[in-house]
Amino acid sequence: MSIASNIQWVPRRTLRTVPSAMVRFDFADFSPAIRTRLLILQPTPFCNLDCDYCYLPHRDSKARMSLETVCLAARRLADDDLAGPELTVVWHAGEPLVVPPSFYDEAIPLVSEVLGGACAVSHSIQTNATLVDDAWCRLFKRHGVRIGVSVDGPAWLHDLHRHTRRGQGTHQRVLQGMARLREHGIPYHAIAVVTGETLDHADAFCDFFLEQEVHEVGCNFDEAEGLNDRSSLADHEPAHARFVSRLLERHIQSGGHLNFRELDMAMHLIAEPLATYRWQGREWPDNAQTIPFTLISVAYNGDFSTFSPELLGQHSVEFGDFVLGNVHRASFLESTAGQRFLDLWAAIRRGTGVCEASCAHFGFCGGGAPANKLYENGSLASGETLYCRTMLKRPFDAVLARLERDAAPRSRHGNAATTETE
Repeated sequence: MSIASNIQWVPRRTLRTVPSAMVRFDFADFSPAIRTRLLILQPTPFCNLDCDYCYLPHRDSKARMSLETVCLAARRLADDDLAGPELTVVWHAGEPLVVPPSFYDEAIPLVSEVLGGACAVSHSIQTNATLVDDAWCRLFKRHGVRIGVSVDGPAWLHDLHRHTRRGQGTHQRVLQGMARLREHGIPYHAIAVVTGETLDHADAFCDFFLEQEVHEVGCNFDEAEGLNDRSSLADHEPAHARFVSRLLERHIQSGGHLNFRELDMAMHLIAEPLATYRWQGREWPDNAQTIPFTLISVAYNGDFSTFSPELLGQHSVEFGDFVLGNVHRASFLESTAGQRFLDLWAAIRRGTGVCEASCAHFGFCGGGAPANKLYENGSLASGETLYCRTMLKRPFDAVLARLERDAAPRSRHGNAATTETE
């Protein structure tokens, strides 16, 4: 019997759709109680770069989040009893470092002050690294900020898509920022956007990160979302499967010096079942993008949303701009009485039902990413996406296949030994 056969696959179920009028939100229906894990604050929509696969609208706007908005976002978490023992604040959208260090020197302590000592708050910034200098490094160390750098690999890959606003490549400036982080002893991970051009160059991709002493890499891809209406991976899925398999080989060869987020996640899911929660009397696989308020995104002006962070500020005929409320006017949970929240949640629940009824990986995922369902399939109430296949299924299947292959010689040896004994 193969390792795959020993995994408890989730049985397929008959799909039952739920009209939005029948869906109500009751905080007490969830066990364990809902707690916000990520508070995603968008300090500005503006970005100093003009990457051609970017999905974000309004990145020409230089509007900035006020400290009052930061304070209210944290206060709403406390008032709604959404702040648990741990919270990660992610500063994201646009380029966070176009807002000066002085803002974060006030904003970061403010969040902890509002939430109190019972909530351990950590902060993360995802940056293109072109603006990293000594002042930024001192701020990162002062507040213990975790750093992610957006870099797509060697220059000839990175500069294909990641341009300045004048159309010039940015790779050299990113390398300078990464070097500055290393000089200050600041650990960081990388997030690389994998495009169709990357797929035949897995070794050059891996060599770059090893040369730069980057040990943790997340492989996003140019998703079909927002302003980016088509992914270059859509016509290259067999090549992507080969790419993932080669990343796994390089991870093993590196002896743990080069780790890929998606493969690490797959290894973890195979070793340990996905956590579950109870809602409406039954167990569901834990997926933060399908549980209300587990992730909360707050725009620079205080507008907020939940579920997939990529939804906030996008346009939809059915759901408008996905804004559920504004922290200056109401709490997060007050939005659950609004029709937009009810319609949004009902559609996401229907989509979760589609996944449960049709996908053998459901128990390892819990319903996919709503934003990708909307932009790839045209409906939140839908199932499999390219995102599913790229970010979960192929890494999962590649790791599983490798485990089976590694176990086979031992299994044959064990059988032979048993036969001799008999």
